[in-house]
Amino acid sequence: MKPIKRIYFYFILTWAIALILNLKTGPISDADLQLLLALRLPRALLASAVGMGLAVAGAALQALFTNPLCEPYTLGISSGSALGAVIGLSWGVEGIFVGLAGPAFLGASVFSSILFFIAHRARQGSSTLLLSGVMLGFLGSSLVAVWMALSDPNGIQGILYWLLGDLSRARLQGSLITLITTLVLSFFIWRHSRAMDALLIGEEGALSLGISVVTIRQRTIILTSLLVAVCVSSAGMIGFVGLVIPHFIRKLVGSLHIRLIPLAALLGATTLTLADCLSRIIARPYELPVGVITALLGAPIYLWILLRGILLPKEK
Repeated sequence: MKPIKRIYFYFILTWAIALILNLKTGPISDADLQLLLALRLPRALLASAVGMGLAVAGAALQALFTNPLCEPYTLGISSGSALGAVIGLSWGVEGIFVGLAGPAFLGASVFSSILFFIAHRARQGSSTLLLSGVMLGFLGSSLVAVWMALSDPNGIQGILYWLLGDLSRARLQGSLITLITTLVLSFFIWRHSRAMDALLIGEEGALSLGISVVTIRQRTIILTSLLVAVCVSSAGMIGFVGLVIPHFIRKLVGSLHIRLIPLAALLGATTLTLADCLSRIIARPYELPVGVITALLGAPIYLWILLRGILLPKEK
């Protein structure tokens, strides 16, 4: 078995073990089989789908901006999703598939449309789009804070819990739809692997290779925006998965996206599934939001990546 095939095998095996651990976390008996299938299986599938989507979106955005510190929330799509979800919770609007998917996806679509317009008009480079995404993120977060301050105080606790990452709303139908949607969008992103490889050498280098940078940028923004919107609307705000996972895979197998994206998808699914297990174990009998677990694990790694780039001189 070739090394890369061995890596795929180990990653798939690890994901399968993570799924089993997720299903078995807590007391299980034959009498609990129906409860297992009704509650834990949808939750495990949703954790896998969201982790996969965030990791793939992070890998695509890091290639788009040629910056290893980019992640799905850089473009502000998650803030748009959170804004839509908060408004939906305040108005008592039920989601379409999983919890708050309807209003959250609507908010993400509005922010995605703004970014698509900016991408269509901005031709000076990716920095313009990156700064626009950061400003949209601040705008969305500010609007969420304003809406929460003006809404019913009794519902704020539920909103805050969702904003921190919540997989407890998972239902089998919604989880399957989220998983299928994530797989389809990830496949279309993976089809642009060679174009994203060309972007790593810079926009001028990509143009010299015959790559339409503007077209690839627009398509990547659309696909990653949809992917992040699906993930955030299904499970809330879960950070650091899209940052840490692609960076780890890049160190393992290199920067070629034809390998990077599938392996990032598998490791992302495994990571969030295991994080969901930890969220139910650490503070038992209470349950921590899964976004808190990913932040506790991801923030130190983020700082290490940042400080390593600052403190270690580049080789000439």
